[in-house]
Amino acid sequence: MEYEASDTDALRATIETATRLAGVSLDALTVLTTRRDPYRLDTPSGHRDGKWLTQQAQELGTRPIHLRGLHYAIVMAEARKPDGTLYRNDDDDWEWLQERAAKCARWLAYIPFNRIIDARNASPIVRTSEPPRPIGLVSAGVHVEIPNIADLTPCPVLIGFTPRQPYRLVFFGEKTSLEDVMAPLAARYNADLYLMTGEISDTYIWQMARDGAADGRPMVVFTLADFDPAGHQMAVSIARKLQAFRDRFFPALKFSVYPVALTEDQVRRLDLPSTPIKAKEVRADRWREAHGGLQQTEIDALTTLRPDELRRIVNEAVRPFYDGSLVRRAEQVRSEWIEAAQTALNAGIDHVMLARLRAEMEQRLETLRQEIDGLNETLRTTANGVDLPDMPGLPDAVLPARIAVPLIDSNDDWITQTRALIARKKYGNGGSEP
Repeated sequence: MEYEASDTDALRATIETATRLAGVSLDALTVLTTRRDPYRLDTPSGHRDGKWLTQQAQELGTRPIHLRGLHYAIVMAEARKPDGTLYRNDDDDWEWLQERAAKCARWLAYIPFNRIIDARNASPIVRTSEPPRPIGLVSAGVHVEIPNIADLTPCPVLIGFTPRQPYRLVFFGEKTSLEDVMAPLAARYNADLYLMTGEISDTYIWQMARDGAADGRPMVVFTLADFDPAGHQMAVSIARKLQAFRDRFFPALKFSVYPVALTEDQVRRLDLPSTPIKAKEVRADRWREAHGGLQQTEIDALTTLRPDELRRIVNEAVRPFYDGSLVRRAEQVRSEWIEAAQTALNAGIDHVMLARLRAEMEQRLETLRQEIDGLNETLRTTANGVDLPDMPGLPDAVLPARIAVPLIDSNDDWITQTRALIARKKYGNGGSEP
């Protein structure tokens, strides 16, 4: 897709329109900090910082940008930041490069999101699926193996007759230690799986949004994170950035976000161990007040001590979005079509030609390895003139009624979405727990 920076960015236009409709200030509809919220980056300083990073990246040509490598390249070049100060090899400038300059460059479309590689996190486990395209045809049942002569009978087959679930499912986990439990669940539900060490980067959320938009089905994101201020915030950050990606780059994206674990109820009900919140955590007092004095509990406690309970929690959250009977019902439809098609073949097949082919192949079978594909096609012609039943339709998914309310749903209006994120950030409701 084309990435062009504009003077009037779509995200700024979106939030400014919303403030006029709601009669509130920009700050009232800002979810993240003003220097990190995608809707607040389109400012003169944002464009300045984004252009600066783009200029530094141009020195590397067109190859992918590893932010840490770019950091060292800028240090060695003794480049000066937009404010005129020397860019130094220290934590402050490294943080500014990641959280300010790189964000402005990408969100303001000076650099494509997929050109910057964020190496802070290990590569996630991602599973994607292509939509099946069923085909009904006549097959000889012969591939590369030498068949038994008695098997050389035309038979109907359905290729790609695989049902598609109505939702694209995504699991995000804050810890890679979740893999033992979550990888099998992702395989079971054919879900994308993002397991990080800490918060997910913009690069991977961009990938999530891109794949969700290309898929065409509504995307449902389930988040699993520590029960602490940072973990609680992760669902908000993912939701806000998906909202911005939809508004800026992927208008076809439909999504909802469900915080699945850890919740206050789970910590109390399962009596999971807690540790004191770090002294430097500025949100500690508000957190303890909002959660009845509870401290922090890592998701690892649930993974290690109660893995079966974690599976139950995830399965229960997914249940309204996944039809477990769909494959079985599709197989029943396939079997019924195969049976009807075989009956039609048996009634209309040219048995004289089939017998002649069998006799010929019996004599030449050991020398026909290279000719099997051609003979398959010839064998199919013995069924010329036979009308197979019409292609069956795949069964529709049957889903239970939803119980939980998502943190955010792209079907809601923008102001409702944003206020739900702000409410969760303030430790309010912001969607019910599954």
